[in-house]
Amino acid sequence: MRSPLFSPHSDSPDSAAGKVLYHAATPVRFVIFAFLSFHPNAMPWLTRANYARELRSAFFMPWAIAATEGGVIGFIVQKLYDGIVPDTLLNYFTGALIAAPALANITSFAWAIAARGKRKIPFITALQLMLLVCIAGIALSPRTPVGLVTMVTAAFGARILLAGIVTVRATVWGVNYPAQRAKVTGKVQTVSVTITSLIAIGLGLAMQENENAFRIFIPIGGLVALAGVSSFARIRLRTEKSILREEACDAKRNQGSRFNALIRVLSDDKDYRDYQICQLLIGMGNMMSWTPFVIIAKQQFNLDYLPGILLTQVIPLAMMPFTIPLWARLLDAVHIVQFRAIHSWIFVITMGLALIAGQTNTLWLLYAASVFRGIAFGGGALAWNLGHLSFVKPEKSQDYMAVHVTLTGLRGLTAPFIGVALYNAIEHRYPNEGSWTFALTLLITIAGSLGFYHLYRKLVRPKP
Repeated sequence: MRSPLFSPHSDSPDSAAGKVLYHAATPVRFVIFAFLSFHPNAMPWLTRANYARELRSAFFMPWAIAATEGGVIGFIVQKLYDGIVPDTLLNYFTGALIAAPALANITSFAWAIAARGKRKIPFITALQLMLLVCIAGIALSPRTPVGLVTMVTAAFGARILLAGIVTVRATVWGVNYPAQRAKVTGKVQTVSVTITSLIAIGLGLAMQENENAFRIFIPIGGLVALAGVSSFARIRLRTEKSILREEACDAKRNQGSRFNALIRVLSDDKDYRDYQICQLLIGMGNMMSWTPFVIIAKQQFNLDYLPGILLTQVIPLAMMPFTIPLWARLLDAVHIVQFRAIHSWIFVITMGLALIAGQTNTLWLLYAASVFRGIAFGGGALAWNLGHLSFVKPEKSQDYMAVHVTLTGLRGLTAPFIGVALYNAIEHRYPNEGSWTFALTLLITIAGSLGFYHLYRKLVRPKP
C-alpha cells in the first residue's frame, strides 16, 4: 500500500487512524511538493540547463543587490547620516534613493540600444560585474556629507545597471523559455525576492549590533554574488546568431520614427491612454508615499535598523511570493481594467492605514500598512508586466510596453520628490504632522481607483 504521507495523488485511507495521519500530513506534503517544484526536473526538458544556471544566479546575486533596495538603503541613509546633514536635505537624498528603481526605468531605451547587435549573456555579465563595483562603493562611503553623496551615487548607479540587466534579460527569457515562461521566470523571481528579504534582515541585524557592520557585510555579499555572475555567464542563448542578424538590420531604422511611433500609441488608442491616466494616478499616489513612509519610521517612530528595514522593505517583499499566485488567478480570469478596479483599493487601504498610524502614533498600524503594501505589490508586479497586453496589437507589443516603462520612469522622476517636498512643507509649518502627506496620496489613489472602475464599466461590464 502506498504511503499517504508523500504521494500527492494518493487517496485518503479508510481507517480512522489513517485518515488522521493523512490530513495531518497534508501541510507537510504541500511544503515538500512546493519546494520540489523549483527543481530543474520540474521544468520543460529543453529549459532545464539554463533554468538551473539562472536559479543559482537568482540565489547568489541578491546577496549584493539587497543593499540597493529602496527601503533598505533609504532607511540606512536616514539612520546613518542623521545629524550629518540637515533633515530637509537628508529627506531629499532618501527620496532619490527610493525613487531610483522606478527612475532607472527611463534608461531602458538606452540599454536596449546599447545591447543591440551584441551577445546578450556577456553583455549582462559585464553589467553584473559593474553592479558589484557600485555596491562596493556603498560600503566604502564615509560618514560625512561627501560620503552621503558617494553612497547615493553608488546606489543610484547600481539601480541603473540593474535596469540594464532587466531590460536585456527580457530577450533571454523570451527566447530561452518559450514553454511555461510564466512558471519558469516566476520561480526565478520568487527565489530572488526570498533571498533579498533574508539578506535585508541579516543586514539590519548586523547594523543594529554595530552601525559600521555594513562595511563588512556588503563586501562579503559581493563576493558571494560572484558565484551568481559565474553561473549566469554559463547560460546559453538559443538562436543567438539569428537574433544578432535581425538586430543588425533593425539598427538601420531611424530612431526618430521610433519615438513618433510611441507618441502615436497614446494618440491613436484612447482606451490605452485612459488606462495610462489611471495608472498615472495610482502610481503617483503610491510613489509619493514611499519616502514619507521611510522618514516617519525613523523620525516619528525612531525605529532601529532591523525593525526599520523589516517595515520598509522586508515585509512588503515577503508578502509577494504568497500573494502573486492569488492575484495571478484573478488576472487570468478577468480583463486588466477589472483587475485594477479591484486591486487598486488595496493601495487605498495602505494609504489610509499609514495616515491613521501617523496621526495616532500607532506603530502596529504602520506595520499593517506595510503588509497591505506587500499584498498590493504582489498584484502590481503582475499588472505592471502584463497589463498592456490587454490593449496591444501583436505587432506593436514592444511600443506599448515602451510607453508604459517610460511613463513609469517619469513618475519616478517626479512623484517621490513631490512627496518629500510636501512632507517637509507640512513639518516646517506644523511640526510632527508630516503624516498628513498620506491624506493627499490617499485622495490621489482613490481617484485612480475610481478611474479604473469607470474604465471597467465602459470596456468590460455588460450594458443593461
